[in-house]
Amino acid sequence: MAFTEPAFLLFFVPLALLGFWAAARIWGKDAALVAVLIASCLFYAAYGLRVFTLMAAGTLINGAVCLALIRLPGTRQRLRVGLFWSAQAWNFGTLALFKYLAPMVGLAQATEGSAIPVGISFYTFQQAALLVDAFNLDRRVVQYLPAGRPVGGMVRFGAFHTFFPQLVVGPITYLSEFGPQALSQRFGRFKRTDLEVGLTLIAIGLFKKVVIADSLGRITAPVFDGLAQGAPANSAQAWLAVTGYFAQLYFDFSGYSDMALGLARLFGIRLPFNFDSPLRASGIADFYRRWHITLTRVIGRFLFTPLSLWGARTAAEKALPIPAARALSAWGPMLVNFQVIALWHAALPTFMLFGLIHGLWFILETEVRATKRWRRFKKATTDTFRLRVGQALTILPLMLTFALFRSADLQVFASLVQALPLTAPAPVNWPAAAQVAGAFALIWLAPNSQELLRRYRPGIRTWNNPSTTPGPLRVEWRPTLLWGLFVAGLLLGALSMIAYRTPFIYMGY
Repeated sequence: MAFTEPAFLLFFVPLALLGFWAAARIWGKDAALVAVLIASCLFYAAYGLRVFTLMAAGTLINGAVCLALIRLPGTRQRLRVGLFWSAQAWNFGTLALFKYLAPMVGLAQATEGSAIPVGISFYTFQQAALLVDAFNLDRRVVQYLPAGRPVGGMVRFGAFHTFFPQLVVGPITYLSEFGPQALSQRFGRFKRTDLEVGLTLIAIGLFKKVVIADSLGRITAPVFDGLAQGAPANSAQAWLAVTGYFAQLYFDFSGYSDMALGLARLFGIRLPFNFDSPLRASGIADFYRRWHITLTRVIGRFLFTPLSLWGARTAAEKALPIPAARALSAWGPMLVNFQVIALWHAALPTFMLFGLIHGLWFILETEVRATKRWRRFKKATTDTFRLRVGQALTILPLMLTFALFRSADLQVFASLVQALPLTAPAPVNWPAAAQVAGAFALIWLAPNSQELLRRYRPGIRTWNNPSTTPGPLRVEWRPTLLWGLFVAGLLLGALSMIAYRTPFIYMGY
């Protein structure tokens, strides 16, 4: 069941919301969580019985282990460690089997609905992070999952883990973010602001996806599909494909992120931001503070930081020279970090090359910013000048590397790059070019959804990125008639084109 389906928007969400409010009013907050769990299970079951069974089994296993980790005393540490690693083996074992091994041997074709179980990458990482917090007896996890109430604890775990606004494509949420909100006095109560903000975010996200992203997809798909079939492309077509696809991916992912925030807000829950105007980034490090933010923070917390600390300790113990120490404590962990990000998306050569390029780019940028020459340059220039220069130097490499996401293989990507130089006059599809240019104007100039609704805290900010929206365009949403008409226009425009819907791009990962 996709967020863009009329049945989901017009029937499932209103019924789930009414059931949630009724359960909370009659029986209390825990009943509201039961309603959330039931709605989420129905939502995911629409993708097929087999994928639902896999997700449900993981929920039961991880929930039981989390409750045991909280309940077992410190004297049973060996048992706690064994349970922890057993659950992690299930998580990453099923991820490897169903996402990587099954497609290799042809088992994926037997899976209902999709070659890869929908959302498995997202909910696996979320479960794995929660296990770590439960093992470390994080105060907010212990508070949310009471050890003395196994049934209630399992319901609470299931409601968090399967929460349908973020189950399929994230954001990857920590229980420390969800739990305190679900335990608050206001949880389950009808609040007009939540409804207004939630519906506004849903309308904005739906418009981004259905009207902008899907329209751009109809421009770029013929070029990429043609190259995959051996058809040549001229320079104008290649540039339209490169620029148009990244704008398509941008609005597709941004649209999903807005809809996820809006759907959660209807239930009184703020999810962490996963997207913050990444095409305004002034470097690769800035980009990853704005793009897929929750994936970046999970991998940074559980992979890069431990590897970097281990490398730094090893280098200090062995008194390694500075280049070797940097390689062990920073460069190596960074390359591993980006290869894991690439592998998380797909085990394909195009994604592996993407990870390698971004890893090397991140290392180069980090080392340059650590030099004396950079510090002198920083003192001699303004923040605005460095921002604009950084944006200009960042945008083209980003678009070229993200074309790897859309290329069927490395040969298709090579053909695309070879077609980019203007070696001969090429006919330009001016309406398509104008459409791509309009998309980039919105990307660079319009306030994003979290800026637009900043007075109403639409989500949890995990990184404080400064705004780069031009001052006169930093408008703020208000619950007024004028804004209501604007949002209604977006919603009607999206609904009028919903027959042309395509799946969210990240649902394939």
